[in-house]
Order: sequence, then C-alpha cells, then structure tokens
Amino acid sequence: MTDPNLENQNRNLNSESDQYWRDNYTSRPYYQDLHRDIPDIDYDTDLSSAYEFGRTSRSGYGENARFEDSETDLESKWDQFKAKSRLKWEHAKHAVKDAWERT
Repeated sequence: MTDPNLENQNRNLNSESDQYWRDNYTSRPYYQDLHRDIPDIDYDTDLSSAYEFGRTSRSGYGENARFEDSETDLESKWDQFKAKSRLKWEHAKHAVKDAWERT
C-alpha cells in the first residue's frame, strides 16, 4: 500500500522541478547549441525528459554520486528513457547533468 502523502509530495516535487526547467531552459549555456542543431527545439518534446532523467537518476546513484562517475551508465540508459526527445546523448547530457546537480 502506498502512502498518499508521499505520493503527493513526489507529485509536487515533480511539478516544481518541471516548472523550474520550463521557466529557465532557454537561459542555460547549452541551449544555443541545441537551438542551432535543432531549430524547432521544444521543451515538452525534447528537453523535459532529459531534466526528468537527471532528477530521477540522481536518487538511484546515491546522495554523494558524481555525474561524471555515472555518465557512461546514464548514456546507456538514455535511449530507453528519452521518450519522444530528439536529443542524442551528446546534447541531452547537459540538461541531464543540470537536473542531476540541482537535485
């Protein structure tokens, strides 16, 4: 049986994180490169899954885990997680790392 309070807390964290990235993704240093390579880049289609992947992956690797130490493993999982995103790992990793480090 799941705890409804925990589910609500997780839902709130998800929506707060999503809103943060939705409001800030165009100001990130890697955004211009993404926009140059994918002119019609879209938050919902392309970037939201990268930010979600970074946020959720962090907890699976432990509180003190470094992105750089986990990157190879994350890269191998990206194609399964990315949903509709058109980002290849080389581009997605910057957003994934951003979310990883913000967690």
